Formats: sequence, C-alpha cells, structure tokens
Amino acid sequence: MHDEPFNLLGISDDDWANTPVAVRHALYSILEIVQAQSAQIKALQTQVRDLEAKLGQTSRNSSKPPSSDPPSAPPKPARVPRGRKAGGQPGHEGHQRPLVPPERVDEVIELRPTACDRCQTVLAADLPLTQTPRCTQVWELPPIQPYITEYWQHTVCCPHCHEPVTADLPADAPPGAFGSRATALMAILRGRYRLSLDDAAEFLSDVCQLPLSTASIVTSCERASAALAPVDTAIQATVQAAPHLNADETPWPTETRRGWLWVAVSTLATCFRIHASRGKAGLQQVLGDAYRGIVGSDRYLVYDQFPDGHRQVCWAHLVRNIVGLRDRYGGETLWAQALLTLTDDLFLVWHLHKDDWIDHVALQQALLPVRLAMQERLQAGVDSPHAKIASFSREVLAHWDALWTFSRLEGIEPTNNAAERALRHAVLWRKGCFGSRSDAGCRFVERVLSVQATCKQQQRSFFGFVTEAIQAAWAATPTPILVAPLAVAEPLSTP
Repeated sequence: MHDEPFNLLGISDDDWANTPVAVRHALYSILEIVQAQSAQIKALQTQVRDLEAKLGQTSRNSSKPPSSDPPSAPPKPARVPRGRKAGGQPGHEGHQRPLVPPERVDEVIELRPTACDRCQTVLAADLPLTQTPRCTQVWELPPIQPYITEYWQHTVCCPHCHEPVTADLPADAPPGAFGSRATALMAILRGRYRLSLDDAAEFLSDVCQLPLSTASIVTSCERASAALAPVDTAIQATVQAAPHLNADETPWPTETRRGWLWVAVSTLATCFRIHASRGKAGLQQVLGDAYRGIVGSDRYLVYDQFPDGHRQVCWAHLVRNIVGLRDRYGGETLWAQALLTLTDDLFLVWHLHKDDWIDHVALQQALLPVRLAMQERLQAGVDSPHAKIASFSREVLAHWDALWTFSRLEGIEPTNNAAERALRHAVLWRKGCFGSRSDAGCRFVERVLSVQATCKQQQRSFFGFVTEAIQAAWAATPTPILVAPLAVAEPLSTP
C-alpha cells in the first residue's frame, strides 16, 4: 500500500515527489483508515443483507412451514378475477346428498296435501296419488346413552378342597371399565382430533355421557396403542417394500426434550417414527438399513446417502429457495427471475402430463429445452459475485440427476408434497401438545398417525378399524389387516 499511494489518491508523480514527508505519512494513515473502514462497511452491508433476508423469510421463499409465517408476511398473490360470482354457475349440475336405501331408513312419515295452494279447495284424504312421492331424508343423532354391561362373577365353594372359586370374565371382556368403541374414541379424540386430556374428558362427559378422569383417557390410549402395534409393524414393512416413497421430518420433543418425527409415504401406506436424531439413525428408524427404492425428499444432507439415480429432489423447495434469492438480491441480478420462469415452464409441462394431455415420452421431450436452459443458468450462477447464488448453484448442480428422476421414471412426483401433507396434522398436534413425555407416548403418536394416514389411503374408517383392532387384541384373535404384507421391492431400473 505504501509503494504508490498517490495512484490511489489520484496524485501525479511530480506532486507526490514535492509533497513533504510529514504530509505523506498523514496520507498513509488516512488511506489505511479509509481502506479499513471500507472493508468494515462492506462486511456490515453483507451482514445487514443477511439479517434482512432472514427476517423476511416466509413459507413462500424458504423451507419454513406456513404456520411460522408472521402477521407481517406478504399475502398470497390475489387471484385474477374471472368476472363470475362465487358459488355454482348457471348450467352447473347440482350435487345433492344421495338417498340411503329403504332398509336403512328408521322411520317413514307419509304426508298428504290437505288443501290446494291455488284455490284453497280442501282435498280429501282418499284422492289418488298422481306421481311418486318427493322423498326428503333428515339425518339426526340419537341421544347418546352408554350401553353398560355388568358382569356378576359369582363365587362358590369347591366341594373337594373347600376353597372359594370365583368365575372368570369372558375372554373378550375389556381389561378395564370401558369397551372397545369407547377406548377407540378416546384414542381418536387425542390422536386424530388433537384434543387435550381435559377437552377430551369434557367432550366424553358432556356429549357421550361418559364421566371419567384424564388418567382413564391415558390408560385407554395406551391400550389402543398396544392393540395397534402389529398393524403399525405391517405398515412399516409395506412402506419399506415400496418401489418409491417420499420422506420428511419435523421436530417432535420427547422425554429428553429433543427429538424428530420422521415420515415415509408410499402409495399404499404411511409410516411415522420418532427418533432422537435428525441424522442417518433417524432416517434408518423409518426406512430400515437398506432401502433400495426411489426416495423423494428435500435437499437435507442426510438424504445424500441415496445415489442421485434413486432420489428425487423436491422442486417445490427449489422454487422457494430461488424466490428467496430473488428477494435477497432484488434488482442486482435477473438470474433468479430467469430460473423462476423456467420452473414455471417445468410445472406447466408436468401438469399437462399429470392430466393425461401428453404421455411420458412427450414429457421428456418437452422438458429437454427447459433442462438445458436451466443447467446453463446454474453454471453461470457458479461464477456469480453473490455468494448465496454461487453456493446454491454448486449445490444444485452437484445433484443434477436427482432433479430429473420424475422425467426418467413414471409414477414419481417432482415435489415432496406427499410427505409434507402427511406431516401437517402432526405439526398441528405438536403445537398443541408440545410433544411426548414418555416412550409410551411416542409409540402412541407413531401408531395413531401411521394407522390414521394409512386408513385414509385405503379408504377405511379410522374409528371402525381401531375398534376392530382393540376387539381382536382383547379377544386374542387375529389382528385385522389394513395393508397386505409385501416382499421387499427391487429398485426401479433407471435408463
């Protein structure tokens, strides 16, 4: 810096040569101060930009969930008005509740007109009917009154040994004071409808006429959990045998105050597992040690254990990250906006394929120019002066093949929405219950979430299935089958 400071200050050679030594030293000091302050200002500007970007993160420009959006978050883009009123449009075929068959009707009330609406003539009761009667069915809940069974266990004296002998309860008798349907309802109120213990107890007392304590609800949930254990094991086996699935994780505090709820969603079943680790051990808890199918996920590092050819990186996460980069750098670069335009083209082509407008070969052909243009943009982003753009581009290019698995193999979705939707109910439950405080509580969460989600996929009644499972467990009969056991699937072949 001291060799030619006059070049930095714009001083000519002659003027510098005629400058007194004391003035030169003063200029040296001023120049050092200015350069140090310039470097500090640049560092502070970078820090302010990072903090502003972090403060402005929402579910639209980052991986944060929508539930974390602050009130100051920008609203969703308004829909383009179509000039139509809300509701059914002219010519739209109405949808009415279908009538149940006559054998399901409990009471029929026949009504005959008594007077003419036009001329007020009194109509005789024996006039012939001119058309089929108009049928209106009204659904009503009967007053809920618990059905109470009382077992009298008589005791007699054995005539041989003179010892008292008391009759045993039947093999299918409940182990406590509540039957299978009541026990299943308690478990569902907690695990499906996310009621607190106090709220569940109040509902059962007020609506179902079941006076009970919160401790009784906890005990019933443990019994339901035990009954669902073999079903949960079968669900996990089905998921691990699936040729492709989606995986994700979310925090779930446990008795150690740290924990993660993992989910794996296949076409037939959904499996939840709670583990203390967000790393490889947590993922193995739900997928096993050697899953060989296609895994759809976000770009979290733990999923890097799967080769790119057997992985689908979520495009929805990529879009949010690109939006975040656009918001961070504003008008300094058009790089992010160009990528967003290409992702719009990608999803347009995908939805055309999903709606059966084009076949898979046409999908691959339509995506080829999008893929080439996007790769060119990302390669240019590697050399960007903006550190975030450069690191994002390198990371995406490092897993380039994993972005396009959906175009190589049919049946693969380009997003991880299936796993994110499966976690939504669990996240709302966690916000109300703050996690689990025991190992038994963790198992109850896993089993209820897995069975509920799988029942929905199988179009089975959750309440009905849980009731059947509890009845089978208490009667020591085979557990009802929710998903058929499958052999471990071979990995999908990639061209």
